Amino acid sequence: MIRFRPAPLLAAALAAVAFVLLRVVYRGIFAGLDGEGPLLLSLPQVRLPSPVDHVVLLGDVTLDGVTAAATSALPIAGLILAFGAVAAVVDVPAVCARLSGRGPFGGVAQALVIAWATAPALAHSVREVSRARRLRGEGGPAALLVPVLERTVERAVTLGTSMHLRGFGGRAVAAADTAAPALSLHADLAYDHWHLRADLDLPPGGFAVLTGPTGSGKTTLLRAAAGLAPSDGSLATEAESASVVRIAGVPAETATGLIGYVAQEPRLSFATETVAEEIGLASRTLGAGDLDRRVARIAQALAITALLPRRTASLSAGQAQLVAIAAASAHGPALLLADEPLADLDAASAERVAAALRAVAASGTAVLVAEHRPGPLVRPGVHMLAIADGSVHADDGTDDGTDDGTDDGTDDGADASARCAAAPSVDPAATPTANSGEPDAPILVAPALEVTRGTVSVIRGGRIAVGQEIVALTGAVGSGKTSLLLALALGEVPVSIEGEPAPSGRDRPRAIALVPDACEDLFFHLTVAAECARADRRWRRTPGETLQRLTAWLGADVAQRHPRDLSHGQRRVLALALQLAARPRVLLIDEPGRGLDPHTSTAMRRALREMAESGTGVLLAGHDPVFVALADRVIGIRDGSLRAGVPA
Repeated sequence: MIRFRPAPLLAAALAAVAFVLLRVVYRGIFAGLDGEGPLLLSLPQVRLPSPVDHVVLLGDVTLDGVTAAATSALPIAGLILAFGAVAAVVDVPAVCARLSGRGPFGGVAQALVIAWATAPALAHSVREVSRARRLRGEGGPAALLVPVLERTVERAVTLGTSMHLRGFGGRAVAAADTAAPALSLHADLAYDHWHLRADLDLPPGGFAVLTGPTGSGKTTLLRAAAGLAPSDGSLATEAESASVVRIAGVPAETATGLIGYVAQEPRLSFATETVAEEIGLASRTLGAGDLDRRVARIAQALAITALLPRRTASLSAGQAQLVAIAAASAHGPALLLADEPLADLDAASAERVAAALRAVAASGTAVLVAEHRPGPLVRPGVHMLAIADGSVHADDGTDDGTDDGTDDGTDDGADASARCAAAPSVDPAATPTANSGEPDAPILVAPALEVTRGTVSVIRGGRIAVGQEIVALTGAVGSGKTSLLLALALGEVPVSIEGEPAPSGRDRPRAIALVPDACEDLFFHLTVAAECARADRRWRRTPGETLQRLTAWLGADVAQRHPRDLSHGQRRVLALALQLAARPRVLLIDEPGRGLDPHTSTAMRRALREMAESGTGVLLAGHDPVFVALADRVIGIRDGSLRAGVPA
């Protein structure tokens, strides 16, 4: 808990200096810098009109006046520095974890951790949403307000949920019945016209994978299994049931320490600064012994020992999933729930995460995973479940949930790994791209690629060209695919469109439009209908055009729902519909298959192919072999270089 980190102290020092300067400027505006010392500046005095004519602005600025103003700010500046010094040497979340189980301090500790983690997230939200505003071609700072507040609240709620499940504000409970199922769930989940009947029993050490269409209720079911009331629905219990959900015989809402939960966005739930502290947080909160040994054991089991000293903010998507699994299982819960843990992962990372989940199950913890692409998870002994016709039932094994790319969205049951091998690939030994494989009449050309992420160079040289075609950008997690798409969309690298420099400002989406991985940042309104109507007005489309396209893709009417109440797959389809309203010459899309069921995936792929055939260039980045197989060309990123590939 005690170690020196210069960043908080530096931030506090800058804040303290800024406060002193603001104090001096404030005193100068209200004629407060006059004094006996040497005259530094003489400004004309301005007296305000009645009834505030006693207020005088500006006036003489003297050395003594400036010194007095700066000195008056020193107590507050010193307090800011003191807080920075404490933050530099003390891990506040770790301290709060020690206090969380001690009577009245539990709620206070939880509030402090949420505030501590959410405050910097607010500044991050402003940056991210400001970037999203540029991607959508919106203008004016007012467009930032709703998405910034929503992102900050989402961060706080996710973090609070994670801390609740890890024992903050409560005390660990033991299994009431060692012979009882690790999970026993019998409930009706309902929202508006949507209904799902669930009857699940999972034994200790059992492993179950839940599949189902986009928006069918997989996340809602996992939240119910965790004892969390659905955020957008209601929970109705059977009349004869004493409880909807029991974890090892204990009602889920009171099963502190018996549940581990890995959310779709695991980095939103990280409460500490380092991986080692994050993994050990629940064990420390719940008072488990041998903390260091527990952390070392789970890290070794999941092959992440090298990550222990790393900062949680520096982790890639695959690394964050592994750390989240370790953090949710280190204290030995009876049940581990994971919501789409394979999303956004390349094949190697997906296999690592799948192996980690199997290792947790082998230790005696029951594991329930919701996943659209469960191929790496399917093994003998794994129970396959599916949501269909408003209920959860055992899968008959004829569909592993991995789309094969056919237009009907069905799957032939072949092994997922075989399909991955048949997808387009990039030869690791291929030479970096120069002019090879480029279209004869390119729409987009970026001739000099130098892309950085923070202070790290991720793309070092090379060029990329996209014509009337679909180009897939592949590479390992963290290789720079997302950074390259952002650089192209935001004008951070030179880009020409049909031989002319790409436009900048609000009209740039007409030339280059991006659907980012964090697609919910593109949403600025309170209903889907309002988002679509705004896109139609902004780009002067026929009223209702964008909403009609969205409804056709989803096969469902979501017009009156809040965009953030949609499933992750539905959000991605909505973001695509919004960006296509600009009718861009080139569409960039990051992880197009994330969260999509086979039916919606088929609709998405058909739309991308129709765009390419109608003259629009498409550059997609991701790991989904079905979308990579759609490409006319493949470009891989390895060691900071672009390498040409061809479909196998």
